[in-house]
Amino acid sequence: MESEEENMLRSKLIWFVCIVLVIAGGISATFAHYIDKAYHEVTLNDNGYIVQIQTMDKTVEELLDKYEITLGPGDEIRPDLEEAIEEDTEIEIKRAFKVTIEADSRIKSVYVTEGTVKDALDKAYIVLGEKDFTNHDLTRQAAPGDHIKVTRVKEEVLVETETIPYRIITQNNSKLNKGVEKVVQEGKEGKKERKILIAYHDGREVNRELVEEKVAQEPTNRIIDRGTYVAPPVSRGSTTRDKEVSKSNQNKSTSQKSSNSNNTSSKEASSQPANGVKGKTFEATAYTHTGNKTRTGIWPKKGIVAVDPKVIPLYTKIYIEFPKGWTHLNGYYQAMDTGGAIKGNIVDVFVDDKATARKFGRRTVKVSY
Repeated sequence: MESEEENMLRSKLIWFVCIVLVIAGGISATFAHYIDKAYHEVTLNDNGYIVQIQTMDKTVEELLDKYEITLGPGDEIRPDLEEAIEEDTEIEIKRAFKVTIEADSRIKSVYVTEGTVKDALDKAYIVLGEKDFTNHDLTRQAAPGDHIKVTRVKEEVLVETETIPYRIITQNNSKLNKGVEKVVQEGKEGKKERKILIAYHDGREVNRELVEEKVAQEPTNRIIDRGTYVAPPVSRGSTTRDKEVSKSNQNKSTSQKSSNSNNTSSKEASSQPANGVKGKTFEATAYTHTGNKTRTGIWPKKGIVAVDPKVIPLYTKIYIEFPKGWTHLNGYYQAMDTGGAIKGNIVDVFVDDKATARKFGRRTVKVSY
């Protein structure tokens, strides 16, 4: 039989084992509770890639470091890196993409996670003017790799002026002698204005548009009075008695007129206007149709000559004696034209054809007026 001492020892051992078991159970329960408290269930959404993580990390930053998750330029994370991790914490990472913006001769890069073209411009601190435009619609969603080109538009108004020539108006004046001209009103040029809208894209001209045209100043016409008055013809040196004698001579018989007709040419050749220049030597040339009117406004015709008006006034009736071979041209002519080469004692006689004018050449004549 076991002794009493052995029984007591066995009882103490049993009690010790029981106490150890109790303590160990408590420690296990406490440790299990601690472990349960230290681990957290976390949801990580990395730009659409979602995973569930059990972690003992205290902050978001510690979790990212543990799993070597890095953030790039412009990436957004929620909650912040310093935020503590709790049970059922949801961590969301939005990855940014690069957009390049070209404006004002510079290229700038920005990183955005979402938004429109206008949002990207705002992030780059680029402000559009009223007429500026971009290569993409401002309301379009920005996308990775986008290149946004901003075109600056400038407009200015250019004023051009153009002169308006004045007209020359010639009007008849019966109070001025024929051949006399008088300037009544001096002419003055007018002015026309044009407003042109010029458009520039990034400093380069791309368009011009006429927006307004007006007459800023009307021209003033030049007005010239041209004399039309012609004094009544006066017979130089004639008297009342001469007129009566002339009238009586006209009543002579037809036979007498016939007998004197053969002497008419010689009398005309020797007759001279009274109280005028008689038989003065002149140089004579000849001209024919030019296609232009004469200085007095009539078309050239037989019986007229061009003169230097400083020597022989226009409209003067003159008598010309031609040299041998050209006496058939002897007779009365009227000074109705001028010419640039006719200076001094020169007369230019009109003939009907060019051949006669060439053949005539230059000859000495006698002029009475």
